[in-house]
Amino acid sequence: MKPIAFLTKMTCGLVVLFVLSFFGRTEAVSSDQKCQWVPVDQNSFAEILTMIGDRVRENNHKIRTWQGRIKIVTDDVDEGDIAEKMFKKRLRDDGQPIPNKIKEHDEFTREFALDVNKELLYESYYPDGQNYIIDAETGRNLQLRERLHKGSGKNILTPDFHIHCMDIKNRDGFIVRRDVIKQARPEPEGELTCGSHLVPVYDPRESLRVFGDPLGETFAKYLSYIDKHEQSSTLAGYTMKVELEECNVGDAKKYKIVLPAVLSGGPKVYISSTLVCSSEAGFNVVSYLTTANYDRVLENKTWRYGLVNGVYLPLQTTHVRFDYQTGNLDTQSISTFIVQKANNPISDEVFTYKNLVLQNGDKFIDKILNKEYTYQDEELIPVSNK
Repeated sequence: MKPIAFLTKMTCGLVVLFVLSFFGRTEAVSSDQKCQWVPVDQNSFAEILTMIGDRVRENNHKIRTWQGRIKIVTDDVDEGDIAEKMFKKRLRDDGQPIPNKIKEHDEFTREFALDVNKELLYESYYPDGQNYIIDAETGRNLQLRERLHKGSGKNILTPDFHIHCMDIKNRDGFIVRRDVIKQARPEPEGELTCGSHLVPVYDPRESLRVFGDPLGETFAKYLSYIDKHEQSSTLAGYTMKVELEECNVGDAKKYKIVLPAVLSGGPKVYISSTLVCSSEAGFNVVSYLTTANYDRVLENKTWRYGLVNGVYLPLQTTHVRFDYQTGNLDTQSISTFIVQKANNPISDEVFTYKNLVLQNGDKFIDKILNKEYTYQDEELIPVSNK
């Protein structure tokens, strides 16, 4: 893993002053006109941040079911000693030194189905082809000792259990079987955590979030701090001040919110997160920028939204991260929602093992009942204990 390349990789040592841690009709919403930003009176901060949080929460609560498919294109960049260490055994020796900067290009698809009321979630992920290892400075494709075959599989979450189906591939990249494991959801409340030893499952609602929490909860924590300390205070020599600006572009209203924090666990570092929320997207965040010590960009994200059956959902997101120590590009990705349906009925069978596309002979292990099965002719046949 790269050393402290990204803000979220530092969260274990992060002490924050403010605790933050197409089917159907789709209508794209955006305004390309530039804003003339005007500072907002501090006495209006609470009212405006509460309004934004309420509007975003209202939009999110409209989501009862959500189905879609996302095309994701990612470029990861490694350089120097890290690049040499990571790729020395993977690249074919063609007589040339390992490039100083290497880019790994990857394209894959993620399909999902979410039923909020029933607390059901289905996910399928698979590569869209062979990924590429590229000399980032010349654009030359680098030859590998052997082809890389990206993983694929499916996940199903219910309030009680988690099913993980992993595709097992041969050396040529063809799926030869599928191994399925069913196990209980961890406590409390069935949440997945780093220590749960379960494969993380993509929840499309994550695409609507900036910090870990929904936006309304994040603002509520800031408002609580402001109520106790007012808008400005000093920590480790940095002036900690929440800033809020607004602009009007035609019928659209936008707000720019600057949220500060301080890193500890080493040299004190001032972190600033700048969010822009737009009425054209139900006041969801349309851009997000994180900087360190006022000028070094760590992360930049953008969202483009559409109205899908009366709900604002993302149509495309971009995400760029920079190495914390050097400021160089670390990762960039574009996620495009190709197909989306909102609040249409979803068959319960979508969230059962019958949606795993199993083949005869595939293995199914139920850790809850401590039993093993073999899939045969659309049925799970118990494996007899010898």
